[in-house]
Amino acid sequence: MKSRKTGSITIYMSLLLMVVASLLFTLLEVSRYLALEMTAVINSQSVTESMFAEYHIPAYQNYHLFLMDSSYGSGQLLLSKVNQKMQELGQENLNPAVIGLGRYHNFLQMDVTDSSVVQYELATDQHAEPLLRQISKLMKKEIAADLAEAAYQKITNVQETGEQGKKADRYLDGAIDTIGQAKEEKERENQQQFQMRSFRTGTDESAGSEEDIENPMDPIKQAKNSPLLAQILSKDTKISAKAISKQDAVEKRELNVGNFQGESVSVVSDKIMILQYLKKYMSNYKQQRNIPHALNYEQEYLLFGKSSDEENLKKMASRLLLVREGINFAYLMTDHAKCEEAFAAATAIAAAAGIPAAVKAIQMGILASWAYAESIAEMRTLFEGGMAASVKTSENWTVSLAEAALVPFQTSVKSKEVQKGLDYEDYLQAFLAIESLKKIGERLANLLEKNFRLYTGYDQIKMDHMITAMETSHRYQARQVFLTFVTIARLSKKGYQYETLYRFSYTPEKDSE
Repeated sequence: MKSRKTGSITIYMSLLLMVVASLLFTLLEVSRYLALEMTAVINSQSVTESMFAEYHIPAYQNYHLFLMDSSYGSGQLLLSKVNQKMQELGQENLNPAVIGLGRYHNFLQMDVTDSSVVQYELATDQHAEPLLRQISKLMKKEIAADLAEAAYQKITNVQETGEQGKKADRYLDGAIDTIGQAKEEKERENQQQFQMRSFRTGTDESAGSEEDIENPMDPIKQAKNSPLLAQILSKDTKISAKAISKQDAVEKRELNVGNFQGESVSVVSDKIMILQYLKKYMSNYKQQRNIPHALNYEQEYLLFGKSSDEENLKKMASRLLLVREGINFAYLMTDHAKCEEAFAAATAIAAAAGIPAAVKAIQMGILASWAYAESIAEMRTLFEGGMAASVKTSENWTVSLAEAALVPFQTSVKSKEVQKGLDYEDYLQAFLAIESLKKIGERLANLLEKNFRLYTGYDQIKMDHMITAMETSHRYQARQVFLTFVTIARLSKKGYQYETLYRFSYTPEKDSE
């Protein structure tokens, strides 16, 4: 009886131990299941961010931009290569090989069954918005908002006077045409009178000619039809001969397009920062950075998009001339003494041409010519690093009416020095401020692409292969461990399946304070 009792107790205790062991191992397995899930999440984050840690070195060193090249030097968008690298990296994280000890095992071991890019954003998407967004956020960390706003106000205070400059050109053309027509008509009258005299007298007398009154508009018109840079720059000035290919330009070719939805770039606040970035990191005619670049006048290219430095500089000179002509012509219209001087000259010219009714038109043409001469003098100062007055006065006016006709042909004549005004770079910023962000973004992407190709090993790089943000999916599989020690039940014969999504961008949607 005693032995039977003892046996029953033993069986009871064994069953109790088995129940306790089953409960313990089940609790351990549940804890392990939750820990595996957390490990999967952490590994997904780590793998995705590690991929972004492989950013393009020249882009960061020279422009402080983070770009991940998904082509790996192949010249093609290789998302399959990105997927492969993520899976390999994730597998190594979870099952690291320890030198000398074989493979390390732990209770949280699991395998990566798949890693893939679900959504991705390329630097050129939406007219290079990801690129511009990153630039804006970079500059918000580098420059105080109030300083940037003050700089922006300085350049936006420059009124769009280009139309006024075009109006001055029309006045000049109109006055010259009027005088030309009058001369032709007078010449016809003289010819008729000559024929009448010859018929009456039977002599072959030549028609008398009147000495022309000096007209400052003619040489100015001649100057306007001559190369502008030759009037501004001295003969020993060297203009960059660099040019880039048009054939594979970012804004011309068909681009790869991502499917990631990021923040949009606002029109005003971001543009202020983008302009500051361009001023700091992109070269121009007056300020060049000592790094490899396909064009020397980069900001001018961003503004005009021509393929050579010389073409862009010509466009810059023409735009600047129109603005300065507008400012100078508008001032002359308010200066009573200068208007009277022009009127006196116009009266003499009109009398000589026999068109007294055209005095006012000729006066406007003379004022336009005068404004052009003053503008050429100012342009020489600006291109040499000086400033031009934002508001013209009699004190800062340089060219007299008597000198106007010769100024375009004498490169030594420059405008007076001023303490307050705008220099060449200020005007460049002002012109960029009224340019669309779409064009700036596309041209900037193209320029960066051409610059990156100057580095060894990056000759096939393309900006529409540069990833700036992506969402990744990772799948994991793990076996049961603790439940294999008990025979009561198993949660799953196939083990555990996990799937995680992780979203990462070089420019997070919310700035960290």
